[in-house]
Order: sequence, then structure tokens, then C-alpha cells
Amino acid sequence: MSTPFIAFLRPPGKSVEKYNPALPPHEQDVSVPQYFKDCMEIRTEVFVKEQKVPVENEFDEDDARSFHWVAFASVSTGSHKGGRKNSQTSQLPVATIRLVPPPHPPHPAPGSKHKVDNNEATSSTAQTVSHPGNEPFIKLGRLATLPAYRGLGLGRLLINTALEWAKDNATTIQPILPPMTREAQLIGRGLSEPQQKWRGLVLVHAQLGTETMYAKWGFVIDKEMGIWDEEGIPHIGMWRRLQVYSI
Repeated sequence: MSTPFIAFLRPPGKSVEKYNPALPPHEQDVSVPQYFKDCMEIRTEVFVKEQKVPVENEFDEDDARSFHWVAFASVSTGSHKGGRKNSQTSQLPVATIRLVPPPHPPHPAPGSKHKVDNNEATSSTAQTVSHPGNEPFIKLGRLATLPAYRGLGLGRLLINTALEWAKDNATTIQPILPPMTREAQLIGRGLSEPQQKWRGLVLVHAQLGTETMYAKWGFVIDKEMGIWDEEGIPHIGMWRRLQVYSI
């Protein structure tokens, strides 16, 4: 495979209001950004069809406010016409990741069971040794690669791309908002304490069994978060701290 092309989508906001989980991504309303449809094509194949996550839960409230990346592979298709072989190249979406900015609901309680990413915010302590109190963090998630393109380093490529972008874009991740707007966001996420600036803390909800992979990418297991269930899949919390250049 040649060097993949990576597309970046800023938070799509209201443009995904008409996204209908009951329809395949390629049948969505024209108002939905194409790159978001590409991300959802991959997520549907991996999480819904392969890992049996309910289709109605794969698209969630964080998608509209998240930053998304999608990697494309160049695929050649050949045909014969008039004794000649014609070759065409198309871009196929093969891997994706998203970055969810603060604020976030409390951490999942050990042994709890809930939907993907705990957006119902029924949870335990908001503080561990790795996460001191109400310090803001970003969350990487929905990392997915189509089966035929695994083992090519696309996961590492997307993780690095997202984290390198985050280092240089702290104020984009957590813009300065009017106090009333910020308070409304906190209340909407089940939080009450005023937040600090984001200073490079990154969380992943890693599926049990993938911790070695994330450890290679610099993430450390938070033992205090324990193990919880997301859509029938055991998960653990892992953290990494970045050096942020623009705070």
C-alpha cells in the first residue's frame, strides 16, 4: 500500500443533526459531511458488524463536538477495453479515530455496564492518581481499521497524527468561552466544578487485550479505574501526558 492520505474533520456540529443510525452511512442526508460518512463506514464495519455494538449506539452525542481523522488507501482497479488494460486509482477510507475535547462525564465505575463511552454519566469517582480531580483531558476513541488493512501501522499513524495536532492546538480544543456558556457545558456533562486549562492529559478507554498496543504508544494503565463493560466488551482506562505548546 502506498503512503495513506489522511483527512481531518473539525467538529461537524449541526451538520450531523440529520445523521440517521438506521441508515447505512452512504445513504445519509446530503447535509452530512462526506468525511464523517467515511468515518462511519469504517466504524460500522468494525464496531457494529464485527464487534456487535448496537448500531443505534455507535453514533453518539460526542460525534458532533469531536475532531475526526480518516485514513485513505489508494486502490487500483483495472479493466480491459479494446485490447488495452486501463488502470484507475480510487481513495478508499480504511481507518479512523476521533478526539473528544473536554468536558467529560465522570469515569466509569469498576464493574459497571453501560453504553459506549459512558455518555449516560452514571459513574464513580472523578479522581485517580493518574487524573487529579477536575483537570481537563481529551479522549481518543473510535480507533478502527478495516480488517484487510490491519498490521500496516495505520493505528499508530492516526494516534500520532491526532496527538501531534493536539499539542499545537490547545486553544482550539478548549476555546475560551463566556462563563455562562462554559457553565452550561459543564452542567450538560454532569459536572459542576470550574475547569482548569487543558495541559496535555489524554485518556483512552482501551478494550481489554489492547493494553500492550497502547503501552507502545506511551499510554499507562490506571489501575484505580478498574475494568468495566461497554457494550459487552471489557475496557480499562489508560493515560498519557503530552507536552502542550500553546496553552
